[in-house]
Amino acid sequence: MHIKMEPLKNPSTWRKMSVATWKAADDPTVYGRMEVEMSAVLKFAAEMSERHGVKITPTHCVARGVALALRHYPKANAIVRMRRIYLRKDINVFLQVAIKGEDPDLSGVCVRNADLKKVHEIASELAERAKTVRDNTDPQLAKTKKSLNLLPFFLFRPVLKFLEFIQYTLNINPKILGLPEDPFGSVMITSVGMLGIDEAFAPIVPISRVPMLVTVGEIKDKPVAIDGQVVIRPVCVITGTFDHKIIDGVQGAILARFVKDYLSDPWKYE
Repeated sequence: MHIKMEPLKNPSTWRKMSVATWKAADDPTVYGRMEVEMSAVLKFAAEMSERHGVKITPTHCVARGVALALRHYPKANAIVRMRRIYLRKDINVFLQVAIKGEDPDLSGVCVRNADLKKVHEIASELAERAKTVRDNTDPQLAKTKKSLNLLPFFLFRPVLKFLEFIQYTLNINPKILGLPEDPFGSVMITSVGMLGIDEAFAPIVPISRVPMLVTVGEIKDKPVAIDGQVVIRPVCVITGTFDHKIIDGVQGAILARFVKDYLSDPWKYE
């Protein structure tokens, strides 16, 4: 044997889905990053947490900002079907959830109509539903994972592609198959900061058909220039991975500017 290796025993559901999903790199993705001064966000999150009795994090604020950005620029809230672009009517934000343990895994919660919800409502819904995901008490998720885990490994890719075709290409409600409707929404958001990572670029999951994926890095004190003076401020790197079929550099810049404006003064959007 040229390379010493052995099969990974009992890979997680997410890992099997990932291997079954991607082939050679041929997807039209473009990447962007921006550094955001987070003083206002941290103050806002602390104030809203105390007022509403729910823990609000910068990631919740980013989710709210991105949802509002998609409402501000609806052409980015799109999906490609049969080589045509369709605009989504709802703005649903999928927030990834890390499941810790002996075999860490990834899952997530799709917050429906996120643009119509205040940041504390997004935080409350995510906290409640994330708990069921981590405790494996979400009936729909448990049913889906059980069904997928019963599949032989070699069938993962064709089954996932079939489900993608049914739901997105044919636009048939997957509830007839006992699966959640549009589970990944309009955009995926993941916090790598909670893992102690400064910044990262995450890949768009092809079967999700989302036009973009946003990552939120760890907030760290950095020197920044304000009014010609160098001062220390909390700074976060936010990155985006975009489907170039839908979002180009100009459109990505429109979204980024809106999100940055929101994070500079989140009170004015409440």
